[in-house]
Amino acid sequence: MSRRGRPPLGLAPEVVPEGFPGRVDFVKSAAAIRDAPSSVLAEVAFCGRSNVGKSTLINTLCNRRQLARVSTTPGRTRLINFFDVQSRVMLVDLPGFGYATGSKAEVEAWGQTIQGYLEDRPQLCLTLLLWDARRGPEQEEEELLMWFREAGRPCLGVMTKSDKIGRSELETRRRASAEILGLELHDVIAFSSLSKLGREPLWATVLAAARAFTEERPGSAQA
Repeated sequence: MSRRGRPPLGLAPEVVPEGFPGRVDFVKSAAAIRDAPSSVLAEVAFCGRSNVGKSTLINTLCNRRQLARVSTTPGRTRLINFFDVQSRVMLVDLPGFGYATGSKAEVEAWGQTIQGYLEDRPQLCLTLLLWDARRGPEQEEEELLMWFREAGRPCLGVMTKSDKIGRSELETRRRASAEILGLELHDVIAFSSLSKLGREPLWATVLAAARAFTEERPGSAQA
């Protein structure tokens, strides 16, 4: 049995197969875009603060406990990590922002790594901007979303740790977050790694974005 989600961002609905994703493979870590894999798969990047739960979200999506390593010290991860999902889409875990540690030169190089990927990676078809549901988006998230828009990168908002908030308050915060960021309400997904809330619509959107990228790529077969 399959379920059909309603992906936002104006994408056509995509069926999420029962039991998806099945096999997911770690491809490599890259310190710079020149070290990124040469794959032509559509890529979906996960962006957010160092303590927002990016790795946990990826592990939950992929039904793995330690696919993406969860650091106990925010700001330590400097590498871009690539995960191949059944050769349909590449999930890309970007270093978190907001708690970068190290020398000024190291922090600047770390920022340039992220910027280089977001600006120059042609396979990037969707960015996921994450924030803690209890905190809501702040100036850094607003500025990053503005940059995505200027760069022409479609973005989906994801509220992590949504199980920490009651259902009625969560919906209020989701609406407030959409208003703050200037997003459509259906472009903000509440997600919980514990209850799996939001897992289905998030996969529906990721797969729809990957399909659209593949169909628009020169030489690809049109569905």
